[in-house]
Amino acid sequence: MKFLVINGPNLNMTRFSEPGVAGTIDYNGLLDYLDACCAQMEIEVDFFQSNHEGDLVDEIQSAAGRADGIILNPASYAHYSVAILDALRVCGVPAVEVMLNEPNEHEPFRQTDIVSFGCQGHFIGEGISGYLHAIAYLAQLLRLDGSSHAHIVQ
Repeated sequence: MKFLVINGPNLNMTRFSEPGVAGTIDYNGLLDYLDACCAQMEIEVDFFQSNHEGDLVDEIQSAAGRADGIILNPASYAHYSVAILDALRVCGVPAVEVMLNEPNEHEPFRQTDIVSFGCQGHFIGEGISGYLHAIAYLAQLLRLDGSSHAHIVQ
């Protein structure tokens, strides 16, 4: 099984708290952590990050035939990108969304998550653990019956 982990703007500049470890890790540390966790689940993973909406759309569109599933953290694009939503709807690859923080803790304009309508699962406010839950959920979804119709909100 192969997943594509797509991260949106500014995540490459973010510091993350790693479960069970004091301090923070940088973006490359996050990728190393997720890669190791995926290897334990026997999931091959490719990573992509861009600050540009069109690049994210292109990556989603190119997922068919090279990935079984997508884990997407659209970052701020979650709140207004109909282009990313449309790409998810037409790409033919099931996707699960991750949001590191709870949107309700931010400005009112961040309350709407447009991108979630193109995803089969939605893990919010869990920090980097949300990636692991999304990966495990998507793997289970694909292993059970290949269905991509459920919409889980955690």
